[in-house]
Amino acid sequence: MTDDVRQADDPILSVRGLTVAFDTEAGAVRAVEKVGFELIRGRTLGIVGESGCGKSVTALSIMRLLPRPMARIEAGEVVLDGTDLLSLSADAMQTVRGASVAMVFQEPMAALNPVHTLFKQVSEPLRIHRPELKKKALEAEVVRLLSDVGIPDAESRLFAYPHQLSGGMRQRVMIAMALALSPSILIADEPTTALDVTVQAQILDLIRHIRTTMGMSVIFITHDLGVIAEQCDDVVVMYAGKVVERSGVKALFSDPKHPYTKGLLASMPRLDSPRKTRLETITGQVPGLMDLPSGCRFRNRCPHAMERCATEVPEDLTVGDEHQVACHLYDNEGA
Repeated sequence: MTDDVRQADDPILSVRGLTVAFDTEAGAVRAVEKVGFELIRGRTLGIVGESGCGKSVTALSIMRLLPRPMARIEAGEVVLDGTDLLSLSADAMQTVRGASVAMVFQEPMAALNPVHTLFKQVSEPLRIHRPELKKKALEAEVVRLLSDVGIPDAESRLFAYPHQLSGGMRQRVMIAMALALSPSILIADEPTTALDVTVQAQILDLIRHIRTTMGMSVIFITHDLGVIAEQCDDVVVMYAGKVVERSGVKALFSDPKHPYTKGLLASMPRLDSPRKTRLETITGQVPGLMDLPSGCRFRNRCPHAMERCATEVPEDLTVGDEHQVACHLYDNEGA
C-alpha cells in the first residue's frame, strides 16, 4: 500500500458540525456554524478566507482556547485519533495542548509575555510535561529548540526579552515553544502577518522543514492564497462562519467551484498579466455576524445569485473527486 493510499484513509483530526457562539448584549451570535473538515495524517491543510470568516475561531475551538465566558461551543466534535477533544475535562485537555496539538499564534509580540525571558517562556511546556528535566538539562533543551528554529547564538539569548528580538526572531521563538513537546499537529494561525517578504519566506520554509523532518500534520490559516498554493496539500475555504468549498490544492487552483473561491483567485496578482492590469475585486464585504443574510451568506456579493439563494441554505455537494462545494449552482435544480 502506498503512502498516498494509506494517508487518504487516515485522518488524524476530524472536525464535525462545529458551531461556536458568542454571547453579546443583543443575543447569541454564531461565529462558526456547522464547520467540518479532516486533517490527513502527514499533510498540510490550509484554511483560507477573508478576515471575519471564522478561521481563527475554528483554530481556537480545536485548542479549547476560546475566550470564556463569552464564547462557547454549541455543537460538534473535534476528534483527535479517536478522542473527542470537546468531551475532555479541562485538566485532560491541558495534557493535550502542546503534547498532541500546538499552535503558533498570529502576532508573537502579543502572544509572548514581555516581562519574561525567552528561557522561561520556551521552557514552560517542558517544566509542566517533563518535570524530570532539571535546570541544566532544561537549559540545554531550550537552547536546542531555539537553535533548531534558526535563532543564532541561542545560548546567549536564553535570558533575553521579546522586545530585544526582531519580529521574525520572535516568531521563531513562538514556533520553538510549539515544538517543545513534539506534537502530532501544528496549527499556524497567520504566522507571517506583519513580517517583510524575506522573513516571511524564511518562516514558511521553516514550517515546511519542520513538517518534513518531524512528520507532523499542519493546519495553516491564512488569507493569502499564494501561501496556500506553496504550503498546503488540501484546502478549506470559509466564508462568514461556514465552509463553502473543500478540495485538494491542485483542484482548487485549476478548477475552483464556488463563486467566492473564484473571486479570491481572480483577485490575486499574476506575473503573466499585462502591465497596468487592474486586479479584479469582490464587491461588498463579509457580512457582520449580527446581520447575516438569509439563504446563502455570499449571495449579496455573488454574480451568479438566483432567487432561491435568498431563501435556501446551500448544502454540501460532491462535484468531483474529493471536491465539495456548498452552492446552488451545482445541485440538480440549480444546474
